Amino acid sequence: KMISSLKCCCPLIERGCKWLGSLEDCENHLDTCGYVYETCELECGVVLRRDELRIHEKEKCLNRKVKCEHCVKDFKSCELDGHFEKCPKMKVSCDLECGAAMCREDMEQHLKRDCGMVR
Repeated sequence: KMISSLKCCCPLIERGCKWLGSLEDCENHLDTCGYVYETCELECGVVLRRDELRIHEKEKCLNRKVKCEHCVKDFKSCELDGHFEKCPKMKVSCDLECGAAMCREDMEQHLKRDCGMVR
């Protein structure tokens, strides 16, 4: 009981952790210590400090889920640019440069029926 109540610092003090507590609480601290290195749960292979990893997974990871702002479907962040090139709901200008703008999915109909550049 006396040993477990001894004061100690985090074993990761050399990484910058400033936690101080009892030897007994040290194991619990390590379960949440931001200075422990972990691998990204989104399987991108990145290894970061726990406190940096949460930001990475939410804002930077190429495997994080993001919504297309046009069709509102979910994609991995790394797939979004490729999706934009063919998203049916994305606004595009007429292929024949008549000045009209429409969703990509409406282009074929526009060229057949509405475009003033088609003769």
